[in-house]
Amino acid sequence: MTSGDNIAAHPSIPADRDILVCIFQRGAADGLNALAPYSDANYYVHRPTIALPAPAPGNPNSGIYVNDDYALHPALAPLKPVYDAGDLALVHATGVPHQIRSHFSAQNLIERGVVEKTGPTTGWLGRHLALSPAASSSAFRAISISGNVPVALSGAVEPLAIDNLNDFGFDQDILDSGYPEVLADLFHAGVPFAGPANAALAAMEELQAADLPSITPDNGAVYPANSALGAKMLQAAQLIKSNIPVEVVCIDSDGWDHHESLQNYIDISLTELANVLSAFYTDMGAGMARISVLVYTEFGRRIAENGSLGTDHGTGSLAYLMGGGVNGGQVISDWPGLDIGDNEDLQITTDLRSVIAEMLDKRLGGTNVATVFPGFSGPTTVGAFLD
Repeated sequence: MTSGDNIAAHPSIPADRDILVCIFQRGAADGLNALAPYSDANYYVHRPTIALPAPAPGNPNSGIYVNDDYALHPALAPLKPVYDAGDLALVHATGVPHQIRSHFSAQNLIERGVVEKTGPTTGWLGRHLALSPAASSSAFRAISISGNVPVALSGAVEPLAIDNLNDFGFDQDILDSGYPEVLADLFHAGVPFAGPANAALAAMEELQAADLPSITPDNGAVYPANSALGAKMLQAAQLIKSNIPVEVVCIDSDGWDHHESLQNYIDISLTELANVLSAFYTDMGAGMARISVLVYTEFGRRIAENGSLGTDHGTGSLAYLMGGGVNGGQVISDWPGLDIGDNEDLQITTDLRSVIAEMLDKRLGGTNVATVFPGFSGPTTVGAFLD
């Protein structure tokens, strides 16, 4: 089944609204080796062993030239054609300035879109969806392809959390028995958990009708085997290309807490990320015109390498933006420099909330920034998206 080039994105989704795919790099991804600031001499002073070599012809271990200041890690080579095509932008020295170094607490804050523990308990994406009229009555308006609804989606109406779409549903003999109808009668309005139960039942019906296994990758796309992220992005692609009008897909990418042997472990993580994003981009084809992909993390890593040749918890990091509406082929950064002084962190100079606010405005039909990011008074555009 081919429909990647016909995602006008679903006819029921307004023309000014992209499908959003959010990938959260859990564990705090290091941005300084993913996109190395090789023109900053202090990068090599503070990372004498693990720094990415400056671009050098004939050296496969050196960085991939992006411009006179930055180089991509060689594991990200599959993304260079996407960058060159203008469909990938990289935002460096970014994040939400929450000053927290605990993974769980930092993830909670960045997904809520705030810098303090006080404030709304809902997520930035859930608040945006609550403001934006649903394009359909589909149970799949917002889905997390995981076992839990992420904090970012809390506040949306009945978001789904399904770890594996292929395993979600009843066997044929149960369907034939009429058991789903019995459940539907049990969970009528007013009964505890009626909302989630009926959303799940409706989702099962939609999945059965969509026949996702019949929707295979298009345009020669190959998702990496034995990759948890690849399996989830393949399912995201199947949903988007089906008749299910999904609007938001959230996916986790785990394993980014590289306290030791950064060179080895980040190569593995970046290889998976690049191959998965490249496969998705190829699979979607012209459909990428109506898809926005955001890749972000809870915080970055310290500037200096540690005694285990890794990096410890820091502040600023790197975000990836991919899609036809991205103002790509550029690195967006007000580079703060790596002169450590009294602070060992990469300083945040581009608030991630500015990037997301622009995305919501230009690619997802508009929003109310004061509601989505309460207390935020920074700029609401950084030139990351096309008008």
